[in-house]
Amino acid sequence: MLYNQFDAWSRSHAAALEAVRRGGDTEGEAWLLTGLGQLRYEQDKFEESYAYFADALRLFDERGDVPRGAALSLAGMGSARREQARFAEALQLLSSALERYEQTDDVGARARVLYGIGYVHREQGRGAQAWEALSGALGLYRTASDRHGEALTLRSLALCRRADGAWADAERLLHEALRIFVGLQDTFGVMYTEQSLAKVELRRGHLEKARERLGRCLEVARERQDRFGEALVLRTLGEWCLAAGETERAREPLERALAAWEALDLPLWGARTAWDLAEVSASRATNRRRGQPARRRWRPSARWTAGRRGSARTKACRTR
Repeated sequence: MLYNQFDAWSRSHAAALEAVRRGGDTEGEAWLLTGLGQLRYEQDKFEESYAYFADALRLFDERGDVPRGAALSLAGMGSARREQARFAEALQLLSSALERYEQTDDVGARARVLYGIGYVHREQGRGAQAWEALSGALGLYRTASDRHGEALTLRSLALCRRADGAWADAERLLHEALRIFVGLQDTFGVMYTEQSLAKVELRRGHLEKARERLGRCLEVARERQDRFGEALVLRTLGEWCLAAGETERAREPLERALAAWEALDLPLWGARTAWDLAEVSASRATNRRRGQPARRRWRPSARWTAGRRGSARTKACRTR
């Protein structure tokens, strides 16, 4: 159903694009290119998304009189690079977008860009800068009465607290975000927030509750044909198996997640999952030497608590 909607969106934009090109309407063409860039972003086709936004930026800059369009294009390019874990480039693009948006009165757009900047800082281990940018985004979303943006940002702030090992604070923020998403009947928001909550519960030893959440998340991701979401949940299910001491059972969901990351061309997420698979192999080798079944009791370790250092071991949840 969802991808059928994407197909209709793509066809309508392609037809409109052909029409405006025939008429020589460069501004209209640029706006349609941003729409196609957003479509490819939603389809997890990030390189194509970047290319559409870059073409739009070129047209907007040639006109020189559409600052909002240029800012939107830069933000789209930055978001695509952020998803691809090309963080230095993403930060530069998003910072440029923020400068352009400061020439406008678009509070919501500034909030979205600050959110992206905070995400990048968090991924690269700059916790204080991430918190500052995300707090700024939260304030702007609340000023704009944007409940969806508010919930997204609360969830991202929770991930900052989770990175610091502040499980209770992270859980509180996630429950606040979840209440908003449920009220908005936002299926994707609920799913991604529940996945984040499951990881906190996993780390606090609440395995049964985490497993129930992950089951719901996997069902939604598959029903909505969200390839990224399904891979994310499969990886978390693998982590659940490791935490529960069911090491061999972790292999299947982790291998499926790894295959999905490769199909999506997201090497950093693939590297994170490969790290978990290496733990499965190491556990098997250790227990073979000891002649014991592969079981492990979960405990916090440097891999979970060292914070964001931009390596393959960093832990974060995608936020759209």
